[in-house]
Amino acid sequence: MNKNQDHSKKVSSKSVTGKIALWRGIKGTCPRCGQGKLFTSYLQQTDHCDYCHEDIASLRADDGPAWLTILVTGHIVAPFIVFFALNETYPAWVMMSILITIIIALVFILLPRCKGLFIAALWLIKQKSER
Repeated sequence: MNKNQDHSKKVSSKSVTGKIALWRGIKGTCPRCGQGKLFTSYLQQTDHCDYCHEDIASLRADDGPAWLTILVTGHIVAPFIVFFALNETYPAWVMMSILITIIIALVFILLPRCKGLFIAALWLIKQKSER
């Protein structure tokens, strides 16, 4: 099969369930077909899916992914903060170094997944409104 062949007819957006589309978004793949990539780089969104040619540029996640990343990161880091506050066995610089490292790692790991989730959720909303 040729790479440039049109696959848009093979994939029906009606056959994609909400859970599947959201999971595909978390993985960073097209919510419609699951084959094409959502991002050209770390957070740079593609204009369209290379596989099924679904329009992705019109789906603007804006501040939603950053909000969700902060929310999730805060809930994960809170137990560490409580632990360090109750057990003052480590110097302050060690506690801060550990917390900052965890926070930065979580943000870099979660942000593209949250953006993919929001793009997939917006895609689902668009599909339901078109029906």
